[in-house]
Amino acid sequence: MSTPNPRRPGHVAITVGDPHDVASFYRDLLDLQTVRQANSPLTGDAVLLSGDPAQEDHELVLCRNPEAKHVGFRASSVHQLRSLYTIAKHRGLDIPYALDSSVAVGFFLRDPEENALEIYLARSRPGRDRPPLTDPEEIDRLIRGRKGGLP
Repeated sequence: MSTPNPRRPGHVAITVGDPHDVASFYRDLLDLQTVRQANSPLTGDAVLLSGDPAQEDHELVLCRNPEAKHVGFRASSVHQLRSLYTIAKHRGLDIPYALDSSVAVGFFLRDPEENALEIYLARSRPGRDRPPLTDPEEIDRLIRGRKGGLP
C-alpha cells in the first residue's frame, strides 16, 4: 500500500510555562501573529501563532498541558486524509482521538517513541468546534465521511 505523504509539517505544539509570555518572544523575534488564545482541558492555557494566517491558521501552539504537545502534518485533500487514516488503521496504530474544530479536521496517533502526531485537513470554510472524539466509531464517521463527517 503506497503512502500518500502530506506536503509538510503544518504546525508544532510545544509545552511552555507561560504561553502568553513566550508568545511575546516569538512575536518580537519572528514577527509571528497571535491568531487566538484558548483554554481547554486538552491544551490548558494556550496561544496559537502564525507567520501568515491567511495561508496557515496556526504554525506554532504554545500550551501549558504537556499532553498537548505534538507535530501536525497537513493533508492536502480529503482523499489524502482518508488514505492516511486507512493506512494507520491497517497498521494497527492506536488513534486515541480526533478533532473537528472550526479550522481543521484531523486525527492523532503516536510514533514508535510515543511522540504525538496529528494528521489534519484545514477547512476551506470555518466550521464549528466540537469536543474531541474518542469513540472509534465516531472517529471513523468523522474521518471517513459517513453520517455527518467530512464530505
